[in-house]
Amino acid sequence: MIRLFLYTLLAIVMGLVVTLLLASDPGYLLISFQHYTFETSLFALFVALLVLVLLLRLLFMILDLINPLHLLSFGRSWSLQRRLRKEAEAAAPANLAERQLIVELQELRSVPVAEAIKLADLRKFWKKRARKFADDIDVVSEYLNVLEHIGATAEAVTVVEGSLEREWNAVLVRRYALLSLPLDASGAVKQLQRAEAWLEGRPQDAVLLMALGRLSLRNQLWGKARDYFERSLKLVPGTEVFAELARLLQNLHEPERNPHYLRPHTGTVGAVLPKFPQP
Repeated sequence: MIRLFLYTLLAIVMGLVVTLLLASDPGYLLISFQHYTFETSLFALFVALLVLVLLLRLLFMILDLINPLHLLSFGRSWSLQRRLRKEAEAAAPANLAERQLIVELQELRSVPVAEAIKLADLRKFWKKRARKFADDIDVVSEYLNVLEHIGATAEAVTVVEGSLEREWNAVLVRRYALLSLPLDASGAVKQLQRAEAWLEGRPQDAVLLMALGRLSLRNQLWGKARDYFERSLKLVPGTEVFAELARLLQNLHEPERNPHYLRPHTGTVGAVLPKFPQP
């Protein structure tokens, strides 16, 4: 509409200019073809042409506005916006429910152990409230915290194994190894065997290799633990696996195995690591 206004204003100005120029002598035009003649002044011809151009321009603008392709594009855009809005509205209650569940789990963990919820009741709570969040890493982590709080470590191991079977997650893999610390010897052996079965399908998983190194420590398999840590370190030279390997080699009295990067740190890494058994 702004362009139309500008075109109209320009036409008026040009018309005034031409009127002033042709006021003294408007000129004369005569066109003859066979038995037909057309005569007019130059001024009238100019105005007629100008009006024709403006009408054509206006017609093209109207056709452009009512172009069916534009209407289709607008319809698609509106449909997409509507779908995105519905998805956002659907996600908001889900996020709220997730947050509420996490808060409830945190409250269960804050209760003193003597007054804590029983495992059977906690299972019912989890089955009823958290079924749709079974693969949500934040919710699962809080549930594991509650299980550890009430001493149900074996149940926590089962939960992690089920979650990893459904969807692999590095956070849960790391946690899986840490859960072995309070378990008895037979439970720790089963964990190591389960993790080694996972390794067959994920031989290049650095986090899993570090977890296997820790599970080997838990089972006092020092040579196997060293090999797993070294393999993990070659894939991803992370600080945590480096510290585990350095501590193990120091306790094995093998700091010369990798002197370039182990010797400067072997005296400082032990304090920040989980308390896995050592030689």
